[in-house]
Amino acid sequence: MEDKPQINQILEEGFESVSQTGVRAFTVEALAKNLAMSKKTIYKYFPTKEKLIRSIIHFVFNHINSVFEKVMTEEPNPAVQFIKIMENISKFAGRTPVHRLVELKSLYPEIWKEVESFRLSHQDEFFTILKNAQDQGLARDDINMKSVAIVYINIINSTFQPEFFLKNDLPIRETIRGFVQVVARGIFSPKGLEAIQEYHAKHTV
Repeated sequence: MEDKPQINQILEEGFESVSQTGVRAFTVEALAKNLAMSKKTIYKYFPTKEKLIRSIIHFVFNHINSVFEKVMTEEPNPAVQFIKIMENISKFAGRTPVHRLVELKSLYPEIWKEVESFRLSHQDEFFTILKNAQDQGLARDDINMKSVAIVYINIINSTFQPEFFLKNDLPIRETIRGFVQVVARGIFSPKGLEAIQEYHAKHTV
């Protein structure tokens, strides 16, 4: 698609702007100024502010999907896959202040529903990772990984809402990472935990 580089440029800068100012203060005028681009050019691709914000959120979805694909392709150890994916997601999520996410959910509830649906859509990938870990002796063999994947993704979806972080004054990135570490200790075998520890020893985030 000939216009794709320009569209991606708009969406990348749009994400940075929304993260910094929030959706309430976000304007096409300010975005156009940051990009040294005319408002007309932006409106050509995104006729309304809501369509632009929705496209920015889908841009984020695509980034997270690419994380899943990259890690599952390049990392052979499923226990490490689980950790790497969640660390990438928590790092990315931590770029946006909690009160900005509260704004998004409050002002654009339909877009927030898409965020929740997107989270749930990764249940099958987590099941694949956990089942592979189990088959390779990296995860406990006495638990049903299908059930674990369903419960895990639904806990993340229902608990890790913007209000939760705001009410409890918790940082997004560190909270998600702590939760993942607790879950990992309940799922993975000593062999799997050893692989995770080796990964952490080599990669300090």
